Amino acid sequence: MVIALSRRPSLSVAACVVVVVVAFVWRGDLRLDGAGRQPAQSEEPVAAVEVAPSAPLPSPEPVIVRRAESAARAKVRVARRAGRVVDSLGFLLVGAEVARPEAPSLRTDGDGAFVAELTAGKLEDLLVRADGRRAVVLHTTAQAPDPLWVCLEPIAPWDAPTTLAAKAPELHAEGLVRDASGAPLAGAFVNVAGTDSWAQSDDIGRVSVPLVGVAARFVVHRDGVGGAGGLASLSGAFTAPRAQGVVPMPDLVAETGGSLRGVVRDVRGEPVAGLAVEVRSRHVRRIAETGVGGAFVVGGLMPDEYEVQPFAHRGAVGAPQRLRIDRAVVACDLHLQRLEERPLQVLDERGDALAGVWVVSSLHGLRRGVAQTDAAGQVRLPAATASQFEVRAAGDEAFVVREVRRVDVEADPATLVVAMP
Repeated sequence: MVIALSRRPSLSVAACVVVVVVAFVWRGDLRLDGAGRQPAQSEEPVAAVEVAPSAPLPSPEPVIVRRAESAARAKVRVARRAGRVVDSLGFLLVGAEVARPEAPSLRTDGDGAFVAELTAGKLEDLLVRADGRRAVVLHTTAQAPDPLWVCLEPIAPWDAPTTLAAKAPELHAEGLVRDASGAPLAGAFVNVAGTDSWAQSDDIGRVSVPLVGVAARFVVHRDGVGGAGGLASLSGAFTAPRAQGVVPMPDLVAETGGSLRGVVRDVRGEPVAGLAVEVRSRHVRRIAETGVGGAFVVGGLMPDEYEVQPFAHRGAVGAPQRLRIDRAVVACDLHLQRLEERPLQVLDERGDALAGVWVVSSLHGLRRGVAQTDAAGQVRLPAATASQFEVRAAGDEAFVVREVRRVDVEADPATLVVAMP
């Protein structure tokens, strides 16, 4: 039998395993009740050691893997808006400050240009200021069809400081933009009329536009092919049911619109490239930039009366031109005229020179110059035949307006007659 077992070693191994297991069971080392084996008679009993109950282990938290913010995600949150700052005579303002709440200020470069990073989908405030200029606050959005052009007028001693107001609660109107057939309209711009708050519809026509207040009207704009024609519409009056949060608005339906094409020329008749042109009506304000050959185009305009005016350019200004957009393409030519700085004599009605008074010259709705008369009642200001003037004298508590009775810009020197106090 031993010889037979030696020929089958697996049986020998199995037998050894059984013997070892039986021995461990007899010693108590394999008890299933967790008591363990009892100490032998010759062994010293082991003193019991009290173990303080430990706190229950916390349940494992789910592991969250946060991937690094990608450039694509950053573009969704933040968008860049380019702009330029000039004075009311059309000279670039280098080093002008563009300030935002809770963000580093920007400075315009050698071309008067800046690029602001704005939070997409929000109405942002930009405070633009420069030495000797009256600051302005822009309420604008990252999404817009036009560049930001800012014109800073000369400052006067009586101007109140311009500051950023406390941020208002956010209010958005959401809805759909459709074409005349009722199909969703993608890529259409929606503007809150009378403001610079814009938004753009997504691929299925949804749009969420920031509101400036609870009352609004909405302008829809989309360029046509090559800028000609396009789509446009104006909504009815809308009142939000609350002052913050997201509110629904009626669907906006875009209809066939018109467009404006034109050329801007300087005093010599040469085309001017890289100049802003403002197009405005009762509900719309658009900015276009001239390209090669001084040409510009603004599409997606509703049928209406418009004023078209170029920004000033290196001391030359353009008068606003009135026209009606009532077809696919309306053409216009804009011409700049030199605005000369000239001496101006300020007198009262008795012919006495007025020394130390402040004089403001304005043209086409913008201040063009502010200066104080010298001891002889003279001052140098940019002025033209169509200029308007304002005269103020320092009083005990404020600057007192002096009524202008007569202006003769063509006289030598140009004369400004002011009423007696």
